[in-house]
Amino acid sequence: MAGIFDYIPYITIILFGAGIVGVMVYERARTRQSKEPEPAT
Repeated sequence: MAGIFDYIPYITIILFGAGIVGVMVYERARTRQSKEPEPAT
């Protein structure tokens, strides 16, 4: 069962990348819905 710790760095990178992609898609979809894009904070 100790072998799962070898994959933790890869899982972290995958989740981090998926989170960034998800935020980008979410922001792009939200900007497309509103005709007036909000200024980036």
